[in-house]
Amino acid sequence: MEKDYVPNRSGLNYFLWAISMKYNLWTGLYCLEPWERNLFNVCLIIILSMSVYTTSLFMPGYISTFLSVSCSLLAHISSLLFNSTETIAVCRDSMETASP
Repeated sequence: MEKDYVPNRSGLNYFLWAISMKYNLWTGLYCLEPWERNLFNVCLIIILSMSVYTTSLFMPGYISTFLSVSCSLLAHISSLLFNSTETIAVCRDSMETASP
């Protein structure tokens, strides 16, 4: 029976080996055959990359919309509380520069 490979307990090799072992244990991949493990990892990488791409594509629009709505809401609340038009002017200027 072969002894499992364990690198020296110092350096980057041991750290990467330990992370790999923890990943296999936490996800239950140690029960799978190597080709099944590779298939699972490829599917996981594809799903994560698609999520990152979609997030980077749509997040700026969501943030812009959120900021414009929250700025106008803040301006309305501050004008009601303080009878101030300064906040409204600042928000109006920031929305004009942010619009395409």
